[in-house]
Amino acid sequence: MLMRAFSKVDKVGKIAIPANIQREAGLKEGQLVELKIVGASAKKGILLTARKSAR
Repeated sequence: MLMRAFSKVDKVGKIAIPANIQREAGLKEGQLVELKIVGASAKKGILLTARKSAR
């Protein structure tokens, strides 16, 4: 499944995750998420994963 949405980075580096992405990922307010850089050089992307803990 591919879902696509756009968000801008603000002055302090924060982004808002659009509501449709939050719903599909099952994210709740205050939930921890893990961000990873994936891919090689010119094709880098960001992978977001919902987590229960930082371990």
